[in-house]
Amino acid sequence: MRPYLLIEAVMQVVDKSQRVVPFFLNEVQRRFLEAFEQNGTARPYYVLKGRQQGFTTLITAMQLCYCLARKNFAGFTLADNVDNVNAIFADKAKAMYDRLPAALKPHAKYNSRRELTFDRLGSSWRVGAAGDNLGRSRTLHFVHYSEVAFYRCKLEALQRSLGEALTPESVQIYETTANGYNNAKDLWDSGSCVNLFFAWWQTPEYVADSLPESCDKWLSARLAWLEKQGVDSAHRYWYARKYRSYLDKSGVLQEYPCTADEAWVTSTDCYFDRDLVLGRLASKQQPLRVGYFACDVRYSDLGETLDNVRWVDDEAGCVRLYEMPAKRVAAYRAEWAPYAIGGDTAGEGSDWYAAVVVNAASGHTAATLHWQNTDDDLYARQIYCLGLFYNEATVGLEVNFSLAPTRSLQKWGYPHLYMRERMDSLSGKCSLRAGFCTNAQTRPVILSNLKALFREDPTIEGDRDTLLEMLSFVKNGAGRPEAAGGKHDDLVMSLAIAHHVAEYMGREWVESPTEDSDWISRHFHCE
Repeated sequence: MRPYLLIEAVMQVVDKSQRVVPFFLNEVQRRFLEAFEQNGTARPYYVLKGRQQGFTTLITAMQLCYCLARKNFAGFTLADNVDNVNAIFADKAKAMYDRLPAALKPHAKYNSRRELTFDRLGSSWRVGAAGDNLGRSRTLHFVHYSEVAFYRCKLEALQRSLGEALTPESVQIYETTANGYNNAKDLWDSGSCVNLFFAWWQTPEYVADSLPESCDKWLSARLAWLEKQGVDSAHRYWYARKYRSYLDKSGVLQEYPCTADEAWVTSTDCYFDRDLVLGRLASKQQPLRVGYFACDVRYSDLGETLDNVRWVDDEAGCVRLYEMPAKRVAAYRAEWAPYAIGGDTAGEGSDWYAAVVVNAASGHTAATLHWQNTDDDLYARQIYCLGLFYNEATVGLEVNFSLAPTRSLQKWGYPHLYMRERMDSLSGKCSLRAGFCTNAQTRPVILSNLKALFREDPTIEGDRDTLLEMLSFVKNGAGRPEAAGGKHDDLVMSLAIAHHVAEYMGREWVESPTEDSDWISRHFHCE
Protein backbone atom coordinates (compact mmCIF):
# COMPACT_ATOMS: atom_id res chain seq x y z
CA MET A 1 0.00 0.00 0.00
CA ARG A 2 1.45 3.37 -1.05
CA PRO A 3 -0.77 6.16 0.29
CA TYR A 4 1.64 8.86 -0.88
CA LEU A 5 0.54 8.24 -4.48
CA LEU A 6 -2.43 10.44 -3.58
CA ILE A 7 -0.15 13.46 -3.48
CA GLU A 8 -0.02 14.15 -7.20
CA ALA A 9 -3.54 12.81 -7.74
CA VAL A 10 -5.55 15.06 -5.41
CA MET A 11 -3.40 17.53 -3.46
CA GLN A 12 -2.76 21.21 -4.05
CA VAL A 13 -0.10 23.55 -2.68
CA VAL A 14 0.81 27.22 -2.82
CA ASP A 15 3.90 27.75 -4.95
CA LYS A 16 6.59 30.42 -4.48
CA SER A 17 4.53 32.82 -6.62
CA GLN A 18 1.63 32.50 -4.14
CA ARG A 19 -0.52 30.56 -6.61
CA VAL A 20 -2.57 27.49 -5.69
CA VAL A 21 -1.35 24.74 -8.01
CA PRO A 22 -1.55 20.93 -8.22
CA PHE A 23 1.13 19.24 -6.12
CA PHE A 24 3.45 17.82 -8.77
CA LEU A 25 6.69 16.45 -7.32
CA ASN A 26 9.93 18.18 -8.18
CA GLU A 27 13.09 16.23 -8.96
CA VAL A 28 14.45 15.92 -5.41
CA GLN A 29 11.03 14.99 -4.00
CA ARG A 30 10.67 12.28 -6.63
CA ARG A 31 14.17 10.95 -5.91
CA PHE A 32 13.36 10.74 -2.23
CA LEU A 33 10.24 8.68 -2.85
CA GLU A 34 12.22 6.38 -5.14
CA ALA A 35 14.72 5.79 -2.32
CA PHE A 36 11.83 5.30 0.12
CA GLU A 37 10.25 2.62 -2.05
CA GLN A 38 13.60 0.92 -2.57
CA ASN A 39 14.68 0.79 1.10
CA GLY A 40 11.38 0.37 2.95
CA THR A 41 11.05 1.16 6.65
CA ALA A 42 13.77 -1.03 8.17
CA ARG A 43 15.93 2.02 8.94
CA PRO A 44 15.21 5.72 9.47
CA TYR A 45 15.85 8.16 6.62
CA TYR A 46 18.15 11.14 6.96
CA VAL A 47 17.65 13.89 4.39
CA LEU A 48 20.46 16.45 4.24
CA LYS A 49 19.58 19.25 1.86
CA GLY A 50 19.82 22.90 0.91
CA ARG A 51 17.28 25.60 1.59
CA GLN A 52 13.77 25.56 0.16
CA GLN A 53 13.90 22.26 -1.69
CA GLY A 54 10.39 21.20 -0.65
CA PHE A 55 11.04 18.31 1.74
CA THR A 56 8.96 19.58 4.66
CA THR A 57 6.03 20.01 2.28
CA LEU A 58 6.52 16.54 0.82
CA ILE A 59 6.84 14.73 4.16
CA THR A 60 3.85 16.63 5.57
CA ALA A 61 1.81 15.55 2.54
CA MET A 62 2.96 11.95 3.06
CA GLN A 63 1.71 11.96 6.65
CA LEU A 64 -1.62 13.42 5.59
CA CYS A 65 -1.99 10.68 2.96
CA TYR A 66 -1.34 8.01 5.59
CA CYS A 67 -4.01 9.62 7.79
CA LEU A 68 -6.50 9.45 4.92
CA ALA A 69 -5.72 5.90 3.86
CA ARG A 70 -5.10 4.00 7.11
CA LYS A 71 -7.27 3.44 10.13
CA ASN A 72 -5.84 4.14 13.59
CA PHE A 73 -2.79 5.82 12.14
CA ALA A 74 -0.82 8.23 14.36
CA GLY A 75 1.70 10.65 12.90
CA PHE A 76 3.89 13.25 14.55
CA THR A 77 6.05 16.11 13.26
CA LEU A 78 8.67 17.80 15.44
CA ALA A 79 9.92 21.26 14.56
CA ASP A 80 12.85 23.14 16.03
CA ASN A 81 10.77 25.98 17.49
CA VAL A 82 7.17 27.08 18.09
CA ASP A 83 7.05 29.43 15.09
CA ASN A 84 7.97 26.59 12.74
CA VAL A 85 5.44 24.31 14.45
CA ASN A 86 2.66 26.77 13.61
CA ALA A 87 3.99 27.34 10.09
CA ILE A 88 4.13 23.62 9.29
CA PHE A 89 0.60 23.02 10.56
CA ALA A 90 -1.18 26.10 9.24
CA ASP A 91 0.70 26.76 5.98
CA LYS A 92 1.25 23.18 4.91
CA ALA A 93 -0.82 20.48 6.61
CA LYS A 94 -4.09 22.32 7.25
CA ALA A 95 -3.91 24.15 3.91
CA MET A 96 -3.52 20.84 2.03
CA TYR A 97 -6.35 19.25 4.05
CA ASP A 98 -8.71 22.16 3.39
CA ARG A 99 -8.16 21.89 -0.38
CA LEU A 100 -8.90 18.15 -0.59
CA PRO A 101 -11.89 17.08 -2.70
CA ALA A 102 -14.98 16.73 -0.52
CA ALA A 103 -15.27 13.01 -1.30
CA LEU A 104 -11.79 12.39 0.14
CA LYS A 105 -11.95 14.73 3.10
CA PRO A 106 -12.73 12.69 6.23
CA HIS A 107 -14.69 14.10 9.12
CA ALA A 108 -12.36 15.87 11.54
CA LYS A 109 -13.06 15.46 15.24
CA TYR A 110 -10.27 17.89 16.15
CA ASN A 111 -8.98 20.58 13.83
CA SER A 112 -6.94 22.70 16.18
CA ARG A 113 -3.78 24.77 15.75
CA ARG A 114 -1.55 21.71 16.16
CA GLU A 115 -3.65 18.60 15.64
CA LEU A 116 -5.85 16.88 13.08
CA THR A 117 -7.91 13.93 14.33
CA PHE A 118 -10.32 11.98 12.14
CA ASP A 119 -12.77 10.25 14.46
CA ARG A 120 -14.29 7.75 12.01
CA LEU A 121 -10.88 6.60 10.82
CA GLY A 122 -9.33 6.79 14.26
CA SER A 123 -6.27 8.44 12.69
CA SER A 124 -4.47 11.58 13.78
CA TRP A 125 -1.52 13.83 13.04
CA ARG A 126 0.13 16.24 15.47
CA VAL A 127 2.93 18.78 15.43
CA GLY A 128 5.07 19.96 18.32
CA ALA A 129 8.32 21.63 19.27
CA ALA A 130 11.19 19.26 19.99
CA GLY A 131 11.67 18.50 23.68
CA ASP A 132 13.20 15.81 25.87
CA ASN A 133 9.96 14.04 26.87
CA LEU A 134 7.89 14.22 23.69
CA GLY A 135 6.12 11.07 22.57
CA ARG A 136 5.75 9.35 25.93
CA SER A 137 2.42 7.55 26.47
CA ARG A 138 1.76 7.52 22.70
CA THR A 139 1.88 4.96 19.92
CA LEU A 140 3.27 6.41 16.69
CA HIS A 141 3.49 5.11 13.11
CA PHE A 142 5.23 8.05 11.41
CA VAL A 143 7.64 10.63 12.85
CA HIS A 144 9.13 13.54 10.94
CA TYR A 145 12.07 15.34 12.61
CA SER A 146 12.02 18.68 10.80
CA GLU A 147 15.30 20.68 10.86
CA VAL A 148 16.75 18.23 13.37
CA ALA A 149 20.19 19.91 13.33
CA PHE A 150 18.64 22.97 15.02
CA TYR A 151 16.99 21.21 17.98
CA ARG A 152 17.92 22.67 21.36
CA CYS A 153 17.19 19.46 23.26
CA LYS A 154 19.52 16.49 23.26
CA LEU A 155 18.83 14.19 20.36
CA GLU A 156 19.65 11.14 22.49
CA ALA A 157 16.91 12.01 24.99
CA LEU A 158 14.44 12.67 22.20
CA GLN A 159 15.19 9.32 20.59
CA ARG A 160 14.70 7.53 23.89
CA SER A 161 11.30 9.12 24.53
CA LEU A 162 10.00 8.71 20.98
CA GLY A 163 11.74 5.39 20.40
CA GLU A 164 9.49 3.65 22.89
CA ALA A 165 6.41 5.05 21.17
CA LEU A 166 7.24 3.85 17.64
CA THR A 167 5.75 0.71 16.18
CA PRO A 168 8.12 -1.85 14.53
CA GLU A 169 7.38 -0.77 10.93
CA SER A 170 7.03 2.93 11.60
CA VAL A 171 8.36 5.57 9.21
CA GLN A 172 11.09 7.81 10.63
CA ILE A 173 12.49 10.73 8.63
CA TYR A 174 15.17 13.13 9.86
CA GLU A 175 15.30 16.19 7.60
CA THR A 176 17.52 19.23 7.91
CA THR A 177 19.97 21.73 6.56
CA ALA A 178 23.29 21.34 8.36
CA ASN A 179 24.13 23.35 11.47
CA GLY A 180 27.70 22.55 12.38
CA TYR A 181 29.17 19.67 14.33
CA ASN A 182 26.52 18.52 16.80
CA ASN A 183 24.31 15.50 17.60
CA ALA A 184 22.72 15.71 14.16
CA LYS A 185 26.15 15.39 12.52
CA ASP A 186 26.96 12.43 14.78
CA LEU A 187 23.72 10.74 13.70
CA TRP A 188 24.61 11.30 10.02
CA ASP A 189 28.05 9.76 10.61
CA SER A 190 26.72 6.80 12.61
CA GLY A 191 25.49 4.86 9.56
CA SER A 192 22.25 3.94 11.35
CA CYS A 193 20.09 5.79 8.80
CA VAL A 194 19.58 5.74 5.05
CA ASN A 195 21.58 8.91 4.33
CA LEU A 196 20.29 10.96 1.39
CA PHE A 197 22.03 14.15 0.31
CA PHE A 198 20.40 16.48 -2.21
CA ALA A 199 22.57 19.18 -3.76
CA TRP A 200 21.06 22.61 -4.41
CA TRP A 201 21.45 22.35 -8.19
CA GLN A 202 18.94 19.49 -8.27
CA THR A 203 16.26 22.14 -7.65
CA PRO A 204 15.07 23.40 -11.08
CA GLU A 205 14.16 26.95 -10.07
CA TYR A 206 17.66 27.80 -8.83
CA VAL A 207 18.73 29.36 -12.14
CA ALA A 208 19.85 32.77 -13.42
CA ASP A 209 20.62 34.14 -16.86
CA SER A 210 23.97 35.83 -16.19
CA LEU A 211 26.97 36.00 -13.89
CA PRO A 212 27.47 38.90 -11.46
CA GLU A 213 29.85 41.63 -12.59
CA SER A 214 32.89 40.23 -10.78
CA CYS A 215 33.96 36.94 -9.22
CA ASP A 216 36.64 36.55 -6.56
CA LYS A 217 39.29 33.83 -6.66
CA TRP A 218 37.30 31.37 -4.56
CA LEU A 219 34.11 31.80 -6.56
CA SER A 220 35.94 31.40 -9.87
CA ALA A 221 37.46 28.14 -8.65
CA ARG A 222 34.08 26.94 -7.36
CA LEU A 223 32.33 27.71 -10.65
CA ALA A 224 35.03 25.79 -12.52
CA TRP A 225 34.52 22.83 -10.16
CA LEU A 226 30.75 22.95 -10.64
CA GLU A 227 31.23 22.90 -14.41
CA LYS A 228 33.35 19.74 -14.06
CA GLN A 229 30.51 18.17 -12.07
CA GLY A 230 28.19 18.76 -15.02
CA VAL A 231 26.20 21.65 -13.49
CA ASP A 232 24.72 23.76 -16.28
CA SER A 233 25.51 27.45 -16.72
CA ALA A 234 22.11 28.71 -15.52
CA HIS A 235 22.53 26.98 -12.17
CA ARG A 236 26.16 28.17 -11.89
CA TYR A 237 25.07 31.76 -12.54
CA TRP A 238 22.44 31.46 -9.79
CA TYR A 239 25.03 30.09 -7.34
CA ALA A 240 27.41 32.96 -8.12
CA ARG A 241 24.69 35.53 -7.48
CA LYS A 242 23.66 33.83 -4.24
CA TYR A 243 27.30 33.77 -3.08
CA ARG A 244 27.70 37.47 -3.88
CA SER A 245 24.59 38.30 -1.83
CA TYR A 246 26.02 36.81 1.39
CA LEU A 247 27.99 39.07 3.74
CA ASP A 248 29.40 35.95 5.44
CA LYS A 249 30.54 33.96 2.42
CA SER A 250 30.79 30.72 4.41
CA GLY A 251 26.99 30.84 4.79
CA VAL A 252 26.47 29.72 1.21
CA LEU A 253 28.35 26.48 1.95
CA GLN A 254 25.93 25.60 4.73
CA GLU A 255 22.70 26.79 3.13
CA TYR A 256 23.48 25.58 -0.41
CA PRO A 257 26.07 22.80 -0.04
CA CYS A 258 27.63 21.06 -3.02
CA THR A 259 28.62 17.92 -1.08
CA ALA A 260 27.45 16.30 2.13
CA ASP A 261 30.80 16.95 3.82
CA GLU A 262 30.68 20.61 2.87
CA ALA A 263 27.21 20.98 4.38
CA TRP A 264 28.50 20.56 7.91
CA VAL A 265 31.23 23.20 7.65
CA THR A 266 30.45 25.92 10.17
CA SER A 267 33.24 28.44 9.91
CA THR A 268 35.91 29.98 7.76
CA ASP A 269 38.26 29.43 10.73
CA CYS A 270 39.21 25.93 9.62
CA TYR A 271 42.93 25.63 10.39
CA PHE A 272 43.67 23.79 7.16
CA ASP A 273 42.63 25.05 3.73
CA ARG A 274 38.98 24.04 3.74
CA ASP A 275 38.57 23.87 -0.03
CA LEU A 276 41.64 21.67 -0.41
CA VAL A 277 40.29 19.32 2.27
CA LEU A 278 36.87 19.19 0.59
CA GLY A 279 38.55 18.53 -2.75
CA ARG A 280 40.43 15.56 -1.31
CA LEU A 281 37.24 14.24 0.28
CA ALA A 282 35.51 14.43 -3.09
CA SER A 283 38.26 12.31 -4.66
CA LYS A 284 37.08 9.31 -2.60
CA GLN A 285 40.40 7.52 -2.24
CA GLN A 286 39.84 3.95 -1.09
CA PRO A 287 42.31 1.91 0.99
CA LEU A 288 44.04 -1.02 -0.68
CA ARG A 289 43.29 -3.26 2.28
CA VAL A 290 41.51 -3.01 5.62
CA GLY A 291 42.24 -5.25 8.57
CA TYR A 292 44.78 -5.63 11.37
CA PHE A 293 48.08 -7.33 12.23
CA ALA A 294 48.33 -10.51 14.25
CA CYS A 295 51.46 -11.80 15.97
CA ASP A 296 52.58 -14.40 18.48
CA VAL A 297 53.82 -13.39 21.92
CA ARG A 298 56.77 -15.46 23.17
CA TYR A 299 58.03 -15.61 26.74
CA SER A 300 61.51 -16.76 27.71
CA ASP A 301 64.29 -16.09 30.19
CA LEU A 302 65.28 -13.14 28.01
CA GLY A 303 61.84 -11.58 28.34
CA GLU A 304 58.82 -11.05 26.10
CA THR A 305 59.16 -10.99 22.32
CA LEU A 306 56.82 -10.79 19.32
CA ASP A 307 57.21 -12.88 16.20
CA ASN A 308 55.27 -14.44 13.31
CA VAL A 309 53.82 -11.06 12.31
CA ARG A 310 51.04 -11.47 9.73
CA TRP A 311 48.28 -9.42 8.12
CA VAL A 312 44.58 -10.30 8.56
CA ASP A 313 41.95 -8.88 6.20
CA ASP A 314 38.91 -7.63 8.12
CA GLU A 315 36.43 -4.98 6.95
CA ALA A 316 35.96 -3.92 10.58
CA GLY A 317 39.72 -3.79 11.22
CA CYS A 318 41.46 -0.81 12.77
CA VAL A 319 44.20 -0.50 10.11
CA ARG A 320 43.79 0.89 6.59
CA LEU A 321 46.60 0.39 4.07
CA TYR A 322 46.94 2.92 1.24
CA GLU A 323 50.41 1.93 0.04
CA MET A 324 52.39 -1.30 0.21
CA PRO A 325 55.98 -1.01 1.51
CA ALA A 326 58.12 0.33 -1.33
CA LYS A 327 61.51 -1.02 -2.32
CA ARG A 328 63.57 -1.13 -5.50
CA VAL A 329 66.23 -3.69 -6.27
CA ALA A 330 69.17 -3.25 -8.63
CA ALA A 331 72.34 -5.25 -9.21
CA TYR A 332 74.29 -5.71 -5.97
CA ARG A 333 72.05 -3.47 -3.90
CA ALA A 334 68.50 -2.78 -2.74
CA GLU A 335 66.86 0.47 -1.69
CA TRP A 336 64.07 0.71 0.85
CA ALA A 337 61.63 3.61 1.11
CA PRO A 338 61.88 5.36 4.49
CA TYR A 339 58.71 5.37 6.58
CA ALA A 340 57.79 7.32 9.72
CA ILE A 341 55.00 6.58 12.19
CA GLY A 342 53.36 9.14 14.44
CA GLY A 343 50.95 8.02 17.13
CA ASP A 344 48.48 9.60 19.54
CA THR A 345 47.42 7.50 22.53
CA ALA A 346 44.03 7.85 24.18
CA GLY A 347 43.99 10.59 26.79
CA GLU A 348 42.48 13.90 27.90
CA GLY A 349 38.92 12.71 27.27
CA SER A 350 39.66 10.84 24.03
CA ASP A 351 38.85 7.16 23.74
CA TRP A 352 40.63 6.71 20.40
CA TYR A 353 44.11 5.37 19.76
CA ALA A 354 45.54 6.56 16.45
CA ALA A 355 48.65 6.27 14.30
CA VAL A 356 49.63 7.38 10.81
CA VAL A 357 52.36 5.89 8.60
CA VAL A 358 54.00 8.38 6.24
CA ASN A 359 56.29 7.61 3.33
CA ALA A 360 59.10 9.98 4.25
CA ALA A 361 60.39 10.15 0.66
CA SER A 362 57.08 11.13 -0.97
CA GLY A 363 55.24 12.61 2.01
CA HIS A 364 52.14 10.53 1.29
CA THR A 365 50.17 8.70 3.95
CA ALA A 366 50.80 4.97 3.60
CA ALA A 367 48.51 3.66 6.35
CA THR A 368 46.35 4.74 9.27
CA LEU A 369 45.41 3.05 12.52
CA HIS A 370 42.27 4.20 14.32
CA TRP A 371 41.12 2.09 17.24
CA GLN A 372 38.51 2.89 19.87
CA ASN A 373 38.42 1.63 23.45
CA THR A 374 41.46 -0.63 23.42
CA ASP A 375 44.44 -1.04 25.74
CA ASP A 376 47.97 0.36 25.64
CA ASP A 377 49.63 -3.02 25.09
CA LEU A 378 47.30 -4.06 22.24
CA TYR A 379 47.84 -0.69 20.58
CA ALA A 380 51.61 -1.10 20.97
CA ARG A 381 51.47 -4.51 19.26
CA GLN A 382 49.80 -3.01 16.20
CA ILE A 383 52.43 -0.25 16.12
CA TYR A 384 55.23 -2.83 16.38
CA CYS A 385 53.78 -4.83 13.48
CA LEU A 386 53.09 -1.72 11.39
CA GLY A 387 56.66 -0.57 11.89
CA LEU A 388 58.19 -3.87 10.84
CA PHE A 389 55.85 -4.11 7.85
CA TYR A 390 56.84 -0.66 6.62
CA ASN A 391 60.58 -1.30 6.32
CA GLU A 392 61.27 -0.95 10.05
CA ALA A 393 59.79 2.55 10.14
CA THR A 394 60.93 5.08 12.72
CA VAL A 395 58.21 5.30 15.38
CA GLY A 396 57.34 8.38 17.46
CA LEU A 397 54.43 7.95 19.85
CA GLU A 398 53.10 10.77 21.99
CA VAL A 399 54.12 10.26 25.63
CA ASN A 400 52.11 13.02 27.30
CA PHE A 401 49.41 10.74 28.72
CA SER A 402 50.93 7.27 28.59
CA LEU A 403 54.49 6.01 28.35
CA ALA A 404 53.30 2.40 28.27
CA PRO A 405 53.15 1.89 24.45
CA THR A 406 56.65 3.33 23.93
CA ARG A 407 58.06 1.26 26.81
CA SER A 408 56.46 -1.86 25.31
CA LEU A 409 58.22 -1.17 22.00
CA GLN A 410 61.51 -0.82 23.88
CA LYS A 411 60.87 -4.07 25.78
CA TRP A 412 60.23 -5.93 22.52
CA GLY A 413 63.42 -4.54 21.02
CA TYR A 414 61.84 -2.45 18.26
CA PRO A 415 64.84 -1.20 16.21
CA HIS A 416 63.97 2.43 15.35
CA LEU A 417 62.37 4.82 17.83
CA TYR A 418 62.18 8.59 17.66
CA MET A 419 64.43 10.05 20.36
CA ARG A 420 63.90 13.51 21.85
CA GLU A 421 66.32 15.55 23.91
CA ARG A 422 65.43 16.17 27.53
CA MET A 423 67.21 18.58 29.84
CA ASP A 424 67.77 17.43 33.41
CA SER A 425 66.73 20.34 35.64
CA LEU A 426 69.26 19.45 38.36
CA SER A 427 72.39 18.52 36.43
CA GLY A 428 71.73 20.68 33.38
CA LYS A 429 72.71 17.79 31.12
CA CYS A 430 70.76 16.60 28.07
CA SER A 431 69.68 13.01 27.67
CA LEU A 432 67.78 11.17 24.94
CA ARG A 433 64.32 9.78 25.65
CA ALA A 434 62.10 7.74 23.38
CA GLY A 435 58.75 9.16 22.24
CA PHE A 436 57.34 12.53 21.21
CA CYS A 437 56.26 15.12 23.80
CA THR A 438 53.53 17.50 22.65
CA ASN A 439 53.77 20.79 24.52
CA ALA A 440 53.40 24.52 24.02
CA GLN A 441 56.69 24.63 22.11
CA THR A 442 56.38 21.55 19.86
CA ARG A 443 52.65 21.58 19.06
CA PRO A 444 52.56 24.82 17.00
CA VAL A 445 55.69 23.72 15.11
CA ILE A 446 54.40 20.32 13.97
CA LEU A 447 50.94 21.69 13.09
CA SER A 448 52.40 24.58 11.09
CA ASN A 449 54.63 22.13 9.23
CA LEU A 450 51.68 19.86 8.42
CA LYS A 451 49.57 22.82 7.28
CA ALA A 452 52.30 23.94 4.86
CA LEU A 453 52.88 20.43 3.50
CA PHE A 454 49.16 19.89 2.84
CA ARG A 455 48.81 23.32 1.20
CA GLU A 456 51.71 22.58 -1.16
CA ASP A 457 50.50 19.09 -2.06
CA PRO A 458 46.99 18.06 -0.88
CA THR A 459 47.44 14.59 -2.41
CA ILE A 460 49.70 13.59 0.49
CA GLU A 461 46.55 12.78 2.48
CA GLY A 462 43.70 10.59 1.27
CA ASP A 463 42.34 8.93 4.41
CA ARG A 464 38.71 9.98 4.83
CA ASP A 465 38.64 9.96 8.64
CA THR A 466 41.80 12.08 8.78
CA LEU A 467 40.39 14.56 6.27
CA LEU A 468 37.16 14.85 8.25
CA GLU A 469 39.19 15.60 11.38
CA MET A 470 41.09 18.25 9.41
CA LEU A 471 37.77 19.79 8.39
CA SER A 472 36.67 20.11 12.04
CA PHE A 473 40.10 21.29 13.23
CA VAL A 474 39.45 24.98 13.85
CA LYS A 475 40.86 28.04 15.59
CA ASN A 476 39.19 28.67 18.93
CA GLY A 477 38.41 32.11 20.32
CA ALA A 478 42.03 32.55 21.41
CA GLY A 479 43.32 31.52 17.98
CA ARG A 480 44.59 28.13 19.17
CA PRO A 481 43.99 25.36 16.61
CA GLU A 482 42.08 22.43 18.08
CA ALA A 483 39.21 20.06 17.36
CA ALA A 484 35.76 21.65 17.27
CA GLY A 485 33.53 20.92 20.25
CA GLY A 486 32.61 17.24 20.42
CA LYS A 487 35.09 16.24 17.69
CA HIS A 488 38.48 14.49 17.79
CA ASP A 489 41.95 15.33 16.52
CA ASP A 490 43.75 12.00 17.14
CA LEU A 491 44.54 11.39 13.48
CA VAL A 492 45.49 15.01 12.79
CA MET A 493 48.00 15.01 15.65
CA SER A 494 49.33 11.58 14.62
CA LEU A 495 49.83 12.86 11.07
CA ALA A 496 51.62 15.98 12.33
CA ILE A 497 53.93 13.87 14.51
CA ALA A 498 54.60 11.45 11.63
CA HIS A 499 55.76 14.26 9.35
CA HIS A 500 57.95 15.65 12.14
CA VAL A 501 59.51 12.20 12.58
CA ALA A 502 60.02 12.01 8.81
CA GLU A 503 62.04 15.25 8.94
CA TYR A 504 63.99 13.91 11.91
CA MET A 505 64.96 10.66 10.18
CA GLY A 506 65.54 12.11 6.70
CA ARG A 507 63.63 11.57 3.49
CA GLU A 508 66.25 9.64 1.51
CA TRP A 509 65.84 6.05 0.41
CA VAL A 510 67.82 3.62 2.56
CA GLU A 511 70.37 1.51 0.70
CA SER A 512 71.32 -1.98 1.83
CA PRO A 513 73.69 -4.47 0.14
CA THR A 514 72.27 -7.56 -1.48
CA GLU A 515 73.87 -10.72 -2.71
CA ASP A 516 73.96 -11.39 -6.44
CA SER A 517 74.21 -15.18 -6.84
CA ASP A 518 75.13 -14.88 -10.51
CA TRP A 519 78.03 -12.55 -9.67
CA ILE A 520 79.26 -14.93 -6.98
CA SER A 521 79.01 -17.89 -9.37
CA ARG A 522 80.92 -16.07 -12.11
CA HIS A 523 83.77 -14.93 -9.89
CA PHE A 524 84.09 -17.73 -7.37
CA HIS A 525 83.11 -20.71 -9.62
CA CYS A 526 80.52 -22.07 -7.24
CA GLU A 527 76.96 -23.08 -7.87
